[in-house]
Amino acid sequence: MNVAIITGSSRGIGRATAIKLSQEFFVVVNYLRNEDKAMETVARIEEAGGKAIAVQGDVSNYGDARGIVEEATKYGKIRILVNNAGVYDVKRFYSTMPSEWERIFQVNVFGTMNMTHAVLDFMESGVIVNISSVVGMNPIPYTAPYCASKAAVIAFTKSLAGEVSDGIKVICVAPGPTDTDMLKKYHNATFADPPEKVADFIIYAINNARNGECMFVH
Repeated sequence: MNVAIITGSSRGIGRATAIKLSQEFFVVVNYLRNEDKAMETVARIEEAGGKAIAVQGDVSNYGDARGIVEEATKYGKIRILVNNAGVYDVKRFYSTMPSEWERIFQVNVFGTMNMTHAVLDFMESGVIVNISSVVGMNPIPYTAPYCASKAAVIAFTKSLAGEVSDGIKVICVAPGPTDTDMLKKYHNATFADPPEKVADFIIYAINNARNGECMFVH
């Protein structure tokens, strides 16, 4: 079977994307802490006739990232990697400690690089999708580390696209505000997109984006 790995897919955009991709792929549902939510994602996929497993792992740790990828190879050829796992914070920059900046970069940037580095040893052909954000291009106040991390994801995508072998495409999808638990912790989500809309756009980007392209959800 062909396999899709979606990091941070116990809920939100990751869950919606995992469910959509399960129509064509065996899905690896990656999670860090919330096993119950990850198993809910797996159950929803199986109820719809798809196949999936939940794999715990911290993408900010290269050993864990490698383990996630190696587990995925047991179920088929890896064709899709969606680097969705991310963390967010809203705080005045001066009040944010370096350890907090580091955690945001460890997950959002190094997590993306760790998973990509690990998967390239096994992916013969396919698509790597890096999830950035509209604020990676148009930053907003009180989220400087997050904005910087998402800008780094865009730059990483564009740079790596020039290195990958034929048959592999590296792209970036940049959602705007999305109705997730992460957003609702800090903002009113009234005007946010549903995760399913972003997931549909990710599928569209997988099929239509050019190598190195960053597409904004619209």
